Amino acid sequence: MREYINMDIQTLAHDLGKSVSTLKRWKKQIEHLAKYEFEEKTVQIGRNQTQKVPDFDSEEVRCFQKMAQLIDSKGLEQTIFEVWGNAQLLTLEHIQAKHNHLARAFINYRLQANKQMDYLKKENQSLKTELATLTQEFKVYQENNKKKKGLFK
Repeated sequence: MREYINMDIQTLAHDLGKSVSTLKRWKKQIEHLAKYEFEEKTVQIGRNQTQKVPDFDSEEVRCFQKMAQLIDSKGLEQTIFEVWGNAQLLTLEHIQAKHNHLARAFINYRLQANKQMDYLKKENQSLKTELATLTQEFKVYQENNKKKKGLFK
């Protein structure tokens, strides 16, 4: 079972040896680049005032710790992509997967339509043959009827 330890931004900044403003900047970039949403809690800051502050769980704290280790060598943007993921890339992968699914569905639809067309062509040919046979039989019937004269044909 995984234990979640929630941590506020001041405590996290102190633990990482970074300023609160640096973590706020990181958080804003993470939300923008990785489309990640942090949980927030409401705290009382005055008699009639409240403020929403991030409430980081243990997984988020671990990610911030990893960021603090990588940021000097990779830069902010690359570190965010590595630790939190690239939302644009994930969106592109989602679009590609959807495209592939639709392409397969279209191919299957086209195969089914071709099978249906072949069936209908065969059925049409069969009906044409039957119609020709009936037409011929009707002509023979009419010729036989013309020969018979009288009350009972």
